[in-house]
Amino acid sequence: MAKSEFLTFLVDETLKLKGSGEGNLSSFELKLTDYHLDFLKGEFIPQFQVLRFHTPFGSLDVPMNWKLFSCESEDYQLLDHSNDDEGFYSILKTAWDIPLEKVLILHADGFCYLVGLKAGDEYYLRDLVNPQEWLKSA
Repeated sequence: MAKSEFLTFLVDETLKLKGSGEGNLSSFELKLTDYHLDFLKGEFIPQFQVLRFHTPFGSLDVPMNWKLFSCESEDYQLLDHSNDDEGFYSILKTAWDIPLEKVLILHADGFCYLVGLKAGDEYYLRDLVNPQEWLKSA
């Protein structure tokens, strides 16, 4: 997906979800909740070109031009200490109050999700990164 198409999609989906006034969980969030996985949901803020995550440790704004959040080459990113070029994993591991092994970064339902994976949670990875799997179960 081209970056301009992705940004347009994010803006449209965010405005549509905000306009509906519904606070219901998306099908992807329901799957994360069912699996008891910790996650942060980020929304695109077009005025600042950032993804804003509301976290237990405060708001976290991440620039859209970070390589980690690019959708051009991969549908998702799996971040751990071995590929932590920007130091983002180290920051999350320190600030997030869970014993992180990896962080899954992916886009679903017009939002960006940071899914904290603890030891043993990689079992759910195939199901989480394959949209067809969770769409069938919704």
